[in-house]
Amino acid sequence: MPDSTRRLLRVMDTPALVLGRHLDLLAWNPMAEALLGSPDAHPSDRLNMLLLMFDDTLTGERSCPDWERQALDYIGMMRAAVAADPTHPRATAIVGELSIRSAEFRRLWARHDVRASVSGSKTFRVPEVGDIVLDWDTYPLPGRPGPVMLAFTVEPGSPDADRLQLLASLHATRSARADRRSF
Repeated sequence: MPDSTRRLLRVMDTPALVLGRHLDLLAWNPMAEALLGSPDAHPSDRLNMLLLMFDDTLTGERSCPDWERQALDYIGMMRAAVAADPTHPRATAIVGELSIRSAEFRRLWARHDVRASVSGSKTFRVPEVGDIVLDWDTYPLPGRPGPVMLAFTVEPGSPDADRLQLLASLHATRSARADRRSF
């Protein structure tokens, strides 16, 4: 991924991440980490939106009221990637694993929804600040097949914007403390 994309992510004041064509998390900014948690908590080969959504260890913690709609969006994006290259090893591995271990995935995959690029809204349940409703959009990045940037936005001055700003402040404070402890 180009350094310019990584620099752009760092300066964005909204949660954003970069997904590869098979929904692998390639990069994220501090705001995305504040909202979604640290990607360092997962092995690098598991940093995939579908694998994380259908992770059995997280199933009991699902508190997102629109989880199934979000899963359908990601499945639709994966179907678009599979349509472009049906035998790609990464797609085969992800779809194969989830087809074997998740009845929910099999049910949703069977719908055959295809989405090249999507947008929508998502409610995040964040214990420290409460529910935050964010709009999200995907933006194609250079490359063939190229990754996409997924950016979350909120109406300025709204209660959701206030909660997101509070979350960012809490995350920055925790990060600063962790940096001081590492010396």
